[in-house]
Amino acid sequence: MGGRKMDTQWSDMDKSRLYSIGTIMYSALTVALHPLTVAKIRRQVARSGEPTSPAPSAFGSSPPGTGAFLNNIGQYYRGLGVVIALAIPARIIYISTLEYSREQIDSNARHFLSNPPSALATYSREMLGLLPLVTSFSGGIAGGLAAVSSQIIVVPMDVLSQKMMVMEEKVYQTEGSAVLVARKIILSHGWRGLYRGFGLSLFTSLPAGTIWWGTYVGFKDKLRAFEGLGDDGKGYIPPMARQGIVQVTSAFSAAVAASLATQPLDTIKTRLQVGVNDSSMKPRSSLRSIAKEFVATPGLYKGLLPRIVHMGVWGSVLSAAYEVLKLVSRNDYGD
Repeated sequence: MGGRKMDTQWSDMDKSRLYSIGTIMYSALTVALHPLTVAKIRRQVARSGEPTSPAPSAFGSSPPGTGAFLNNIGQYYRGLGVVIALAIPARIIYISTLEYSREQIDSNARHFLSNPPSALATYSREMLGLLPLVTSFSGGIAGGLAAVSSQIIVVPMDVLSQKMMVMEEKVYQTEGSAVLVARKIILSHGWRGLYRGFGLSLFTSLPAGTIWWGTYVGFKDKLRAFEGLGDDGKGYIPPMARQGIVQVTSAFSAAVAASLATQPLDTIKTRLQVGVNDSSMKPRSSLRSIAKEFVATPGLYKGLLPRIVHMGVWGSVLSAAYEVLKLVSRNDYGD
């Protein structure tokens, strides 16, 4: 145990253990945190003046004046089956891409800065000064690549689950199964309908993943000294508490940075995929018409606070769980 590297690398992991334990862990967390996703989506597609009401869509519309959000616990778990079924392969792609690319980028970047080519030899001191930035750089690039690589599965998952989340209750009772929702989309728009907003989703996920992971691993690296605070017996803070503070601080800092930078794109993407628009807009509006409407209003940042909370809570819980997952997936775990 004492000779282990501080950070677990992709090459250190038992992949079968990583995927099996990870599937169980993330499925449980998805069930627990799914209501946050429902709240965020419904807030983003809400009608003007009714920030939490079900919004009009091709699947049915809410009666005028309906301002109630969700009146039973079951509504907070709409679309959960679709999310669990598709999130497992998406998560496998995400984690594999994230960890492999992060290890490769980090190793190559450190080697390049420590052993610059002859053409850059005169700048060797300056290049060595960039070494502290490698952790954030490799984490950011790997996070962006991981987010983009998983979109082939994530986009259909979002399209189906989000439509189920915003349906009027009466319509949901008769037409709210994943099979019926998918069938209606395919009959109306073909298979391409399941990939509505795919390009925008790629464009959103790349900066969001890059900023989130770059900020997260950067903060964790900078706050690493805090984890040793009190080991000299002065001002003692329990180790688990220190790690928890570092984890939550890093995750929420990453959530704020990623949310502020990508909220407009995320809002437009969500409304485009759901096919929900303000009453002044025609159903199934194009991306251009949605963007034009938002530019003229403060709507680009609609749902910003719920998204920060959503990303912060998800990030804190999932990143903490992921650190545990990486630990128990080590080839030498238990030795």
